[in-house]
Amino acid sequence: MGGTIARTGMFAGWLSLLGIFGYHMSLSILAGQRVSGTTDVASITAYYRQTIIAAASPVMFLVLVAMLVFAFALRETLAVATPRARFLATLGLAFVIVEAPALLAQTALEAALVTVATAGGDVLGLFRFWDVLYNSGAYVLEAAWVASFGLAMRDVAAFPRWLPRFSYVLAGVLLVNMSAIWIGIPDVATLPGNMLLAVWFAGASVGLGRLVTARAPFAATVPA
Repeated sequence: MGGTIARTGMFAGWLSLLGIFGYHMSLSILAGQRVSGTTDVASITAYYRQTIIAAASPVMFLVLVAMLVFAFALRETLAVATPRARFLATLGLAFVIVEAPALLAQTALEAALVTVATAGGDVLGLFRFWDVLYNSGAYVLEAAWVASFGLAMRDVAAFPRWLPRFSYVLAGVLLVNMSAIWIGIPDVATLPGNMLLAVWFAGASVGLGRLVTARAPFAATVPA
């Protein structure tokens, strides 16, 4: 059963990676640089008049299912290592579950913004709600679950040994991204953090894959 859970989580992790970053890269190519951290109604309206943004929304709804499967499998495989790992992995899963409704909401909000913009309505209030939810609040939750899962991975030898420390760095970068709309960091400057998150998904998926056939999945010693 443990190997089945790890295998399922591995496939869900790779699917999440492909879906999330394929979605965002495709939109960047088809719709151009997204708008964020602005109150310029003209630029907001011009961006959200592109119907491809709403048409792509179902992709993210499906990807969110894969992401939840990945998080549950990650928790189940990490939790059996030590009581510390169980606590941290459960905490990571809790943060993912809290973030999931926010991701559902932000995807629906983007589709709604397309409708409002194409109908000639006032987009500013709805856009600001989306911007704060997705480009600030969601980053805090992502930093929390990345750090929690990363700490839990210290007790499981199958995961890349660099991944826990990388998780701490990534959590810090995501918190910097969280502040972007408040202190005026250009949205394009948040891209490195999002690319590092792709590396984290890949590393975690590799670790789950190793657990499928690992003979000694848990660390012989538990580092401080």
